[in-house]
Amino acid sequence: MRGYTQFLVVGHVVTCLAVYVRASHHSFPLPLRDIHQFPLTTYLQDVAVAYNGDVYMTSVFPDASIYSVSNATTSTPTTSLVHKFDDINAATGITETQPGVFNFIAGRQSSLGVGIHGTFGVFELDTRHGKPIITELVNVPDGGLIVGVIPVPGMPNTLLVSDSTLGNVRRVDTATRTYEEVLHDASMKSPPWAPLPFGIGGIQLHKGYLYFVACYEAIIYRIRFTDDGYPAPGAEVELVLALRSIYIDNFVIGPGDDDTIWAATNADNRLFAITPDGNVTVVAGAPDKLTIAGAVAGAFGRLPGDNNTLYVVTSGGMLNPVNGTLFEGGKVVAVNTTSFLEDSKPSNDLFFPSSKVRFSTQQPVDKGLVGCTLESSLELFHRILSYIIGR
Repeated sequence: MRGYTQFLVVGHVVTCLAVYVRASHHSFPLPLRDIHQFPLTTYLQDVAVAYNGDVYMTSVFPDASIYSVSNATTSTPTTSLVHKFDDINAATGITETQPGVFNFIAGRQSSLGVGIHGTFGVFELDTRHGKPIITELVNVPDGGLIVGVIPVPGMPNTLLVSDSTLGNVRRVDTATRTYEEVLHDASMKSPPWAPLPFGIGGIQLHKGYLYFVACYEAIIYRIRFTDDGYPAPGAEVELVLALRSIYIDNFVIGPGDDDTIWAATNADNRLFAITPDGNVTVVAGAPDKLTIAGAVAGAFGRLPGDNNTLYVVTSGGMLNPVNGTLFEGGKVVAVNTTSFLEDSKPSNDLFFPSSKVRFSTQQPVDKGLVGCTLESSLELFHRILSYIIGR
């Protein structure tokens, strides 16, 4: 026997190792390149990639602005200011709902991350006719700091938005300019110990589920949703994963139909990749580096040959300076995820089915690992041991 595996049981916590035993053909961090860096104190909040490959970004400090980058796949990208607001000071989530048309969230905050009640709403950015046209579609007078926005697939006039202050998800009809609360849950509320009243953050729809993040707890949940943007009858919130991190700001799942979750931690400057089998990997950044300082959100490229590029926007580490003193202007960075995606394909030798990688809401959570039952962890142990002995 050429090696051995040691499992430790400490107290009542079983550390579940949901990993592949496989040859690794990639190295970390993943290759990346800076696309554009903004002036000091620029805090970028969200990013969306358009049908033509242009990258759109929002900012929440020092003002509410929307920027775009054209030719992002080349060595000579061009960054432009699309719009700077005068009467609001925070532009948060953004998404493209049809070619050249974006919906985004904007409103007023009293300080960074503290929304002024009733000031946030859903806006439209239309870039199809030369000069950008911006229209406020739906104001949410009973809302707090609204941060996340995603379209319901196949329904370009229907959006889901997340309210981090009140801890809920609303369904917005931009055609009728109405909205309704469709989901609220204790997991979406800000924890009592949080320094800011910030609960739910980013949201994503993926393969029949709404995924959402509890930012300060660094936990991602999901709940089954219908095709028209409502919780499925009888559906309950499921705990998907928890990271050993002090924060998760936003995340994206993909690219395309791929089930990998890419989580941006903001406060400790890292980008995590979590595969369906439960493998958790830091693929870019570090707490003591400015590489992606204050990584906030990401979106995958949409042009042929660029689908595996994850465009990440940052805050520059403003809220939690690197080593206590270092921060920079926010920037957009292109992360090449190809090697990770190729190496993360299931091995024929040893595969831990994703159907078994589930948190139980009745079990304690060991942050940093995707949870699994004791039964499945023992099964995995025997499979790993058999694999090693067989080698």
